[in-house]
Amino acid sequence: MFVSGPDFLSIFPVAFLAVLTRSGLVVGAATLLLRTRLWQARRIYQRGFGDKQLRTEARAAAVVVIADAAAFAFVRSGGWLPFSKPTPGRTLFTVALLFAWYELWFYATHRVMHTRRLYRIHAHHHLAKVTHPISSLNFGLVERGILLVGFLGFAALAARVVPITLPGLVTYMMLNYVLNVWGHLNVELLPAGYGRSWMARLFISTTFHALHHARYTGHYGLFTPVLDRLFGTVFEDYPEVHARAATGNGLTTMGERVRTAAPPPIS
Repeated sequence: MFVSGPDFLSIFPVAFLAVLTRSGLVVGAATLLLRTRLWQARRIYQRGFGDKQLRTEARAAAVVVIADAAAFAFVRSGGWLPFSKPTPGRTLFTVALLFAWYELWFYATHRVMHTRRLYRIHAHHHLAKVTHPISSLNFGLVERGILLVGFLGFAALAARVVPITLPGLVTYMMLNYVLNVWGHLNVELLPAGYGRSWMARLFISTTFHALHHARYTGHYGLFTPVLDRLFGTVFEDYPEVHARAATGNGLTTMGERVRTAAPPPIS
């Protein structure tokens, strides 16, 4: 049984407050932790931010917060995103489905936007060579629109054939954003050996995305490197860069490459 939604003007203020609160709390907490000695010691790129970078990113973030809230309110008020009655199973299914789909959508659109003709759409996000938590919201409106279509558009279509719940969608949105901020910390919080572990084949570390911002042509995945491995877009020295950052020996130049070590023989 589907639940119909109220009109745009009643949904938008609630959505805006929710997105603003989520963004403010997560970015604010991460920014405070960046000032701690422990986090400073584990920076991936031991360099400062670009001139006026944070101010420009903050302005873009304000627009993105409004756009996100407006998009959700528009889709919901139009009746295009009908939610099913939530149950634990349906909610977990919603989170898993959205996670799997959005990884595909993000990799495909991200890689296309790195082509010469379309890079101008994505260029604003690469204002940050050394990333900051606020970089997670630094998008132009066209790119943000593409991402929102992939997320809300897919959810709206999927809801016609499978149960999509509001708690599941909100949970994924929160998980997505927390991990997005984590990916833009420029601080490696995972152990030094993570880059060569089996977990690293399934889930990225902060170093993974930091290398994308520094080098551009590789590491297009969002939270998993599976598609990067499948299509050969993983940087060979990723495990070594990860280990260096985790041990307080981050890179000092944007183009720096680390000599890769051969993996130990299997006994």
